[in-house]
Amino acid sequence: MMHVEHDASLIKDLCGVIERYSTRRPMTELENERAIDLAAERVWEARRARAQVIAPHLLGEPGWDMMIDLFIAERQGRVSLVKSVCLASGVPYTTAWRWLRVLEREGLVRLTSDSKDLRRVVVRISESGYAKMFDYFQMMVRDNRCAA
Repeated sequence: MMHVEHDASLIKDLCGVIERYSTRRPMTELENERAIDLAAERVWEARRARAQVIAPHLLGEPGWDMMIDLFIAERQGRVSLVKSVCLASGVPYTTAWRWLRVLEREGLVRLTSDSKDLRRVVVRISESGYAKMFDYFQMMVRDNRCAA
């Protein structure tokens, strides 16, 4: 029950931030960027809290979890490896790997060899994937939506 309360608290926090930004003057570009970062981070945290209550493989959204993780990583300037993205999805590695391939086929992510260690594979959100995720979180901020 504690996790559900934590999840609800995160979403309430996000709603409060969005409301603060949206009920006064129009947001500056910097405020908008911060609100988008916060929306993505809060959705990610809410999904992690949800995964502590219900096994992620039962909810069937590993691709969505990967996209949120990669969007946040891109905005923070972090490089993601296949192993970490698969772990972040919360499903078995083979299932996560299949989802990565689907996302790559759809043009939402790019897989490339790590130039420093050819045994590792780097995963990055594609420009198209980034634009779609940005639009989603922008819509949340603009419309004061607070769902994970």
